[in-house]
Amino acid sequence: MIVVPSDERWVPCDDPDSNEHLIRTRLLHRGSGEARVLSFFREGIDAVQAPRLIELDLRDVKRPFSASLLGMGEDGHFASLFPDFRDLKKALDPEGRAQCISVQTSGSPHLRISLTLSALLDSVHTVLLIFGQTKRRVFETASAGGSSYPIEALLHHVRNPLTVIWAPSTNL
Repeated sequence: MIVVPSDERWVPCDDPDSNEHLIRTRLLHRGSGEARVLSFFREGIDAVQAPRLIELDLRDVKRPFSASLLGMGEDGHFASLFPDFRDLKKALDPEGRAQCISVQTSGSPHLRISLTLSALLDSVHTVLLIFGQTKRRVFETASAGGSSYPIEALLHHVRNPLTVIWAPSTNL
């Protein structure tokens, strides 16, 4: 089994801000067997070049993905597809050829690498986790259509089952 992050901050995989670090320490630390993580971060590589290299690695990953697990921010972003990303339209193209993209926004201290919507739609099942009342309102607005929230693109283009899990609080 290969675990592919939906997005990653451009930091080494042992950095506490790394999603790969979170995957390894929280998801794959017990009973994960032969699972391995497809690393996005490449030491000595400029992050702008990384999507091309990651896309080459993605060719070796069985598709469709068995499942995609995504979260959503209060600004309606998922993966690292933020509302203020200058290439958001390209990243949200459900038929786009790009599988991953480098993302820089004013609100993020780190450059990021993100799978695109077209890559994430290539999943047998998608699970979206949302926490809190604010995110629920964003989700409901996006579900109705006509919003500028990036998550709306996922909700209206998902091709296979989508499970939404909402918790009223992050105090678990």
